Amino acid sequence: MINLNRSIWNLIDDIQTQSSLTLAHVEKTLVQTLAHDTRHSNEYFKFYKGQSIQFAGEVKVSTIDLRLPQQGAQSPGMLLMYLEGECITMPQLNQQYENLKITEIPRGKSLEEATTYTANNSWGEIDFGFQMKKPDCLAYVILKPVK
Repeated sequence: MINLNRSIWNLIDDIQTQSSLTLAHVEKTLVQTLAHDTRHSNEYFKFYKGQSIQFAGEVKVSTIDLRLPQQGAQSPGMLLMYLEGECITMPQLNQQYENLKITEIPRGKSLEEATTYTANNSWGEIDFGFQMKKPDCLAYVILKPVK
């Protein structure tokens, strides 16, 4: 596990300092080398997995999933991080991001489904998911740059 003496909010800001997601920038920001996940990679995306990260406090990223576009892909890629540990609540999220819009709601098929709130800025979109199994706590963050 990687220990970072900063917050998840600092990490999100640091990822957005580059106009696009690149392996080198994400690895530098996450302070680790990501492993190429050949099992999930396809003609559209190269998948990379990382080690868990412990932030200052009790928030932890348990899963890192970086998806970088292959040549000809229509998507700019994305970085998905699942969270564990200390609960980040909606009021705490609202302190960091104003004007969040609900972009996805659960359909009642699984406790893994989430209410997703999206923040848009000049860099791209940031999705914040609150899963049905623990609806008061932030479960994941997805960073999606503008293409």
